Amino acid sequence: MLKPIIGYALCLLIALCLSENKKEAIDKNWKPILCGIFFQVVIIFALTNLPIFVSAIEGIAKGIMKLKDATIEGTKFVFGYIGGAELPFELAGNGTPFVFAFQVLPTIILVGMLSAILTYLKVLPFLARVIGYFFKLVFKIKEPIGMVAAAKVFMGQLEAPLLIKNKLESLHKSDIFIILTLAFATTSASVMPIYASALEKVCANPMKHIIISSVVSVISVLIISIIMMPANQNDIELSIDKEDVRLPYGSFMEAMSKGLSDGFFVWWCIVGSLIGMVALIALLNHLCEFLPSWGEAPITLQRIFGLFMYPFAWFIGIENQDLTSVSQILGTKMALNETIAFFDLAKANISADSVIKTIYAINNFGNFACIGITVGGLSALAPGQKCIAKLAGKAFIAGFLAIGLSATLASIFLFYGIDL
Repeated sequence: MLKPIIGYALCLLIALCLSENKKEAIDKNWKPILCGIFFQVVIIFALTNLPIFVSAIEGIAKGIMKLKDATIEGTKFVFGYIGGAELPFELAGNGTPFVFAFQVLPTIILVGMLSAILTYLKVLPFLARVIGYFFKLVFKIKEPIGMVAAAKVFMGQLEAPLLIKNKLESLHKSDIFIILTLAFATTSASVMPIYASALEKVCANPMKHIIISSVVSVISVLIISIIMMPANQNDIELSIDKEDVRLPYGSFMEAMSKGLSDGFFVWWCIVGSLIGMVALIALLNHLCEFLPSWGEAPITLQRIFGLFMYPFAWFIGIENQDLTSVSQILGTKMALNETIAFFDLAKANISADSVIKTIYAINNFGNFACIGITVGGLSALAPGQKCIAKLAGKAFIAGFLAIGLSATLASIFLFYGIDL
């Protein structure tokens, strides 16, 4: 039990040690920090134990997974049996008709279209604004930043800031720091079905945990961010009006077509990324064969990165017998990407509790490749913000600490036998 509690406290302590203004972080932000920790506990308890919230989360989870079933109908029509249609022949031996690229990944296309439509209909911006106002009251942040934080629960690292594009140039560096940290410590609804599909056979209702971890991680980011980079007391307050919310689509048809094309682009990028990354791992592991064995097993890239993530896995409360496997999965997520890590998790021989704790630790875009994507995209949205590249490294560390808060909190709940 002490491990995750120490881990949670250690994340906060490291954030304070890295703070640009320790005195202001303590004197000015101690109330928002305590409120944030309180709301983390309340939210995760409510979403996992209060019937009305449990039903809502399970309904959302089932709805998102239904998107995969709906997508299968499209892939059947286009790709035939490799897209999930009935086989025109009998399988021999242990063969399988499952093709990941054509039966799971295309869900991204449908989610991209629906996200664009809901943005055009102002549903997502409205929800983001309502929840964002709550974040503003609790954490004493600007209303536009609260809106981005709320949107980041279900939108990508560049889609959420796009909602306040007209305000980006006016933000202080502490606000940009929060946006960057959110990008590294959270994920997007478009890829959630992929993660959940990977874990269907090893975890009961994985989508529920993915959604809850996304919500909790947003609060973790705000806690860590206001510690590491507290806002200047003389900083100008910014409010947001309806006309400030940028809607990137001029019509319903434009939203639908643009959402489809964006979803297709992301699908294609993920296919290419998985091919390249898996091939790169295999190549590097072949090169590692020339190294002497270590611990009666060959050295692999996953084992090397796992060494660096071993203490993190220990502090988030992973059982001793699962530490090596989970640390390698965490290393793969950070060095390569989270999609590969989720599939590694599905194949890992670890306990059910360790699977859940690991979901909270890898359900984010916190990998080295994401740094370039986020910095480049955000710089294009706000070319006048010259601090973006300078803050990226520190924001990446902040994102890692925020992930630690979420994972250790999940571990504490599991220790006390509180259902997750």
